Amino acid sequence: MIFSKPVVAAVDLTPTSAAVLRQAAEIATTEGVPLFVVHVVFPGLLPHRPGCRPAAKVIDAARYRAEADLADLVRQLDLEVPMRQIVLVGRPPDELQQLIQREQAGLLVISANKPGQKRLGSIASRCVRTVDCDVLLMRERPGASFRHIVACLDLSPASGPVLARATEAARDGAHLDLSHVTFPTDKELWPEDLDAEQTATERRDSTNQALQRVVGEFTEELSSIDHQVRILDSPVPSVALTCHITDSGADLVVLGTRGHSKLGAMFFGTNAERLLHDVPASVLAVRI
Repeated sequence: MIFSKPVVAAVDLTPTSAAVLRQAAEIATTEGVPLFVVHVVFPGLLPHRPGCRPAAKVIDAARYRAEADLADLVRQLDLEVPMRQIVLVGRPPDELQQLIQREQAGLLVISANKPGQKRLGSIASRCVRTVDCDVLLMRERPGASFRHIVACLDLSPASGPVLARATEAARDGAHLDLSHVTFPTDKELWPEDLDAEQTATERRDSTNQALQRVVGEFTEELSSIDHQVRILDSPVPSVALTCHITDSGADLVVLGTRGHSKLGAMFFGTNAERLLHDVPASVLAVRI
């Protein structure tokens, strides 16, 4: 996946942690980069009721248990990859961001949601909005590797980095679906802004040519990959992509995101936000 910087695996010690750690270890091994396995103890979830032990002792006990549980998880998986195990205390997104900055990590692997949940978890959502690196949001799936990948190309400058990540992820034999969504001309809110002399077919051909130019920059990488270029029509791109991803059985979606401050995160793109929450597949959010 073209990751030349350390990989951080954020584990919450639920059953999904094994899949997160295996995927992170595979990437770190393939790319030859350091691996940090991190669990964050959030004091807000610890019992500080009157009559309990002092807060400091409660936190120390929670940290000790987390260190033991993390060591057990690593031992059970028996992964043959060097890794550094870390337990931190604080708000998970903030502690992960500080670690990523300190170690100059290039990828955060984290569970998209807890077992039994469908929607994106609050911590995963916050991380994909704010951390300074790519984020791989892992959802439960039966296989050990990705077999069907959908790359979301919007023809913006983000399309190049997204396609680069997607081709690398597909290099082990996965099918790659290069998808773009166009807005139907008959549903334009301001049709007067369109070229009156250009037919709907011509506009679609123009979009296809622009998409082919983006894809053409990766001719060499795509030559050995089973791939398809697809144009979908919908006034709501996230809905069209979610339906396509679900119907096709894709297990990884690659899309671009732009870095935000904590305040700017409130204005995270609507289509990307909906995709992150609604698709049943894992998502690699590429920081642009």
